Amino acid sequence: MKTLKSRKITRRNVINIHEEFVPYHTKSLDSKHRITLGDKLIKALGKRRNVDAYMMFIGREGDILLRPTISIPSNEAWIYRNPKVIGSVRKGLEEAREGKTERVDDLDSFLDNL
Repeated sequence: MKTLKSRKITRRNVINIHEEFVPYHTKSLDSKHRITLGDKLIKALGKRRNVDAYMMFIGREGDILLRPTISIPSNEAWIYRNPKVIGSVRKGLEEAREGKTERVDDLDSFLDNL
């Protein structure tokens, strides 16, 4: 059986997760020491079904947290690396949710006036 090698954990690597967890289900390890999520959990996750990976976190007492994640194409990652751009995108999405939109008949002239 493989064991985890002790890794020196620096303050930079540690994240604090302040969230309540509820018991959900007990799953046994298979012969290769794996745990499958199963259809029941996938259905319970609802909207988060379209994930392509899970980040794993290990607590000081051995608790394991799986956080659903999705991959971002490398040609779109610049948006998330630029706080000004991602802030503008989020602001625009919020305004759209609030109905603060306007109809543009001539896109070229609208863009010229920005």
